Amino acid sequence: MAADLLSDVLAMIRLSGALIFRIDVKGPWGLAARPALDTFETVLPPGTSHIIVFHIVVCGECWARRESNDWFKVPRGHGVILTLGDEHEIADQSGRRTARLTELLGPDRSILDFRRERFVTGAGGETSLLCGFLGCDRRAFEPLFNSLPPVFTVRFEGQNDALLRYASNEALEERPGAESLRVRMAELLFMEALSLHMQHLPRNATGWLAGARDPVVGRALRSLHEAPGKPWTVPMLASAIDSSRSCLATRFRDVIGEPPMHYLTRIRMQRAARYLVNRSCSIERVAEEVGYQSSAAFQRAFKRHFGTPPAAWRRAATARQPSSQARR
Repeated sequence: MAADLLSDVLAMIRLSGALIFRIDVKGPWGLAARPALDTFETVLPPGTSHIIVFHIVVCGECWARRESNDWFKVPRGHGVILTLGDEHEIADQSGRRTARLTELLGPDRSILDFRRERFVTGAGGETSLLCGFLGCDRRAFEPLFNSLPPVFTVRFEGQNDALLRYASNEALEERPGAESLRVRMAELLFMEALSLHMQHLPRNATGWLAGARDPVVGRALRSLHEAPGKPWTVPMLASAIDSSRSCLATRFRDVIGEPPMHYLTRIRMQRAARYLVNRSCSIERVAEEVGYQSSAAFQRAFKRHFGTPPAAWRRAATARQPSSQARR
């Protein structure tokens, strides 16, 4: 159930793997990264507003830190995920002097050309990292991002051994369909990281991920996501998930941070924004699709949520698409 919800939300934020590559380093090393949207502009879809980064240790171990925070160890088989796409450093040991990856590549190469790179920097052990950079529209579903820490680690090793082997070896080979495969692999690894993180949240955790696994809230979320156009009320939703109205209302607010009907409006507005861009139907039809009997009521709600009327939203989004696609 939680996986279905996660898939729906990731579709909302238009998660897209911008880049995935492997780095093998022998000897002392330290890399500094400052992910920026303009670096990946030519490989990201229109509307991308945010970069997510992950580094998975395939062989050896590494140390990492976000901005100027303390270093922490990332063992083999573990991944570090930076949900804000912040400046960060990774190295073979804590406190190591770091350099930009572009400095190692030289002036004539771009990070976008990466597939698998090997560097020998001296005597010592060898570390292999699977690095991914993903684009998304964070604005499309803030509850997910608000429930995530800026940086977290998960253990992929074990049940995901086959996935890691495939991602770090075969998925990086050049063959027909390889580019599309790499994009999907980056998305799959991030989704698996979210799922693993969700499984290990403390019992008293709050936020969207905690709600997705909660017996009461999770069922309510699933019902709302499956049929946002239904004329839901709290009593109707409580009946659908076999809960009392008071239990649902209290638990939903405590875990998610807002009432169920406020959350429903959020889903409806995000679906409407997507429909306005991806479908040629009228605004009246979009209003119907997301559960509004009155087009005027829908347009008022849309403007309250996004700060602009549906028609203006559609014009602006449509105007952005051709130039962005031309760059791809």
